[in-house]
Amino acid sequence: MVKHENITTLLRTDYRTLPPNINWNHLIYTGPIDEFYDFRLGPLPYRSLRFEREDIDREYFQPFVQVNYPNNFDFTRIVEVKHVTGQQIPVSTIVREYPHDFRPGYDPFYPIPSNQNQSLYNEYAALARREINVTFVGRLATYRYYNMDQIVGMALSEWEKLDSALGRNSVRKS
Repeated sequence: MVKHENITTLLRTDYRTLPPNINWNHLIYTGPIDEFYDFRLGPLPYRSLRFEREDIDREYFQPFVQVNYPNNFDFTRIVEVKHVTGQQIPVSTIVREYPHDFRPGYDPFYPIPSNQNQSLYNEYAALARREINVTFVGRLATYRYYNMDQIVGMALSEWEKLDSALGRNSVRKS
């Protein structure tokens, strides 16, 4: 998504293990804020997800890329990616999404809201405000549920702040 000569994007990379030949001036951190601080104030609880993939012997399984199942099913949604990719083949693949308790081996997806958890997050947020070269963005870094449109808006807003602070004004608006 980001391609620029001055930007290096590394996915599934722990920032603490960056090779010495990678120089950086500012880190955009989107992971769990408690993990960033090595859980020094204690772990924050999260919900996780489990995904089950199924190949379907028909052109389409459902009319849209995502259909939510909020009530009478074990899974919460079915995603059929073919709606997005534009593939034109006689079979399809769906992915069912199941809620799952977070534990080692599972990725955190959603914060668990409560007064106690918010209080612990606020302590981590106080540490984060002291960081000069790190920006915390997204659900896990801000310990708050956001829809994807909100996440994109947050990322763009943070970029504009960073760009302005660096004095480059390289963000172009039409």
